[in-house]
Amino acid sequence: MSFLFANPSDVTLIVNEEPNDNDDHKTKTAFFHVDRSKLIENSDYFQRIFSSRWARTENHKPTLRGDTIKGMEVMLGSIHGVDIKPESVSVANVWYTIKACNKYLLDPKKLMNWFARWIKYIQEKRPKSWEDEDFNRQLLFPCHFFDHIKAFQDVSKRLVYTTRGHITEMAPTDPPSFEPMHMPAIVMQQLNAARGRLRTILQRSLFEDVNVTIDHVRCACAAGHIFSYMRELHRIGVRPLDSDIHKNCVREILDRLAAFDEDKMANRQPSMQKCSLCSRSWKPIVQYARRQVESYFDGLCLDCMKNHPDEDSEYWALGTRRVYDLTCRISHGEPTWYFSFMGRRDRSPYRMQHE
Repeated sequence: MSFLFANPSDVTLIVNEEPNDNDDHKTKTAFFHVDRSKLIENSDYFQRIFSSRWARTENHKPTLRGDTIKGMEVMLGSIHGVDIKPESVSVANVWYTIKACNKYLLDPKKLMNWFARWIKYIQEKRPKSWEDEDFNRQLLFPCHFFDHIKAFQDVSKRLVYTTRGHITEMAPTDPPSFEPMHMPAIVMQQLNAARGRLRTILQRSLFEDVNVTIDHVRCACAAGHIFSYMRELHRIGVRPLDSDIHKNCVREILDRLAAFDEDKMANRQPSMQKCSLCSRSWKPIVQYARRQVESYFDGLCLDCMKNHPDEDSEYWALGTRRVYDLTCRISHGEPTWYFSFMGRRDRSPYRMQHE
């Protein structure tokens, strides 16, 4: 297998792919005909290799081990301005490309445009991929690595709304070389915190009026009014008082709330037989809860995540101005700004105002 990335070429890189790194479980070899000057210009690793006394006396065919052919094709192609077709690159190949960038000390910015084209291909040609939870878990790290702020926002939002249980990242395969490649732990912590916040808002919105009724209403019809509401929630599979709610993703719960039908509430009495409080409709309450949760979180923002302010930073002043995406490349609201903060929150003016 041979790749011509420079003509004329003054260096041929020999890449040996190990059996564990391909589906055929065979050793594969590829020859990359490249330009030495471009390698030196873009990679500190190759700059040191080709500038050494040893390199000047050796032949021009260094052998590289521990890499994949596709990962090196993407990395070397980007260095030489060769467009690698996105349809030929899997998520696993993207991870191997990141591994190659780390190994050969290549600035991720060199491949940002390529990754943006790959994301665009997935969006346009494979849109159903986004419905796969594992696919989103596998893309979280690459989007972060290549600083694709919009894809990272979308993936993080999708994980918060569609994950059942604890949100975790995921590598596409299990080679030992992927073990050091992880999202910062605090990022996963914030994603799970955002998911927990959505559930809190849902519980509060659905049951705030129930609590008010129980605390202040003494009419005979109140018990039946509340019971019929609870039974309708039970019918559509939204059981906030049951532990099963923690096993469902937020998206599923919101979809079930859309099926709330007040006409099916059992034992409903005509409104004229009820007091003014108990004659009100539950439908607007459910609709409001659904809208509030659905629009609450916009996903994490990479620009906000890069800020690590102390308690005196101007970053926290954004909370008082109510402008949360002023310097960001994407639009978002306060919750995204809040959960995207990756520094210490203790003693921050924002936190003290909201405690």
